[in-house]
Amino acid sequence: MIYQDRPIGQKAAKERLKRRQEKDKVEDVNVTNLLQQFRDTLVEIKDQKKQDKKIMLEQQAMMIQQSQKKQELDRIKKKEQIMKMDISNLDPISVVYFQNRKLEIMQKRGFNF
Repeated sequence: MIYQDRPIGQKAAKERLKRRQEKDKVEDVNVTNLLQQFRDTLVEIKDQKKQDKKIMLEQQAMMIQQSQKKQELDRIKKKEQIMKMDISNLDPISVVYFQNRKLEIMQKRGFNF
């Protein structure tokens, strides 16, 4: 009979422990990778939300600017209509009103009377 320093099955137990530790390491790496992917995805989502919000704000600013331009054009058209208006056929009160409006428009344009 051969004398052994360790009990029978010790080597197998060590092998099982070693395999289990390796498996745990692999699982730890997989969990770590999944966590990192999750974090990366969250960062991408946050960045996308910021970008979407920025685009939305830019679109709103453009719409406001277009609305302001349209209002300004409408004001200019109304002033031009008043300036071109033939007041000879109007009643005296309307004539005075439109003459005053024409004077106001001319003064705003820089003409002083």
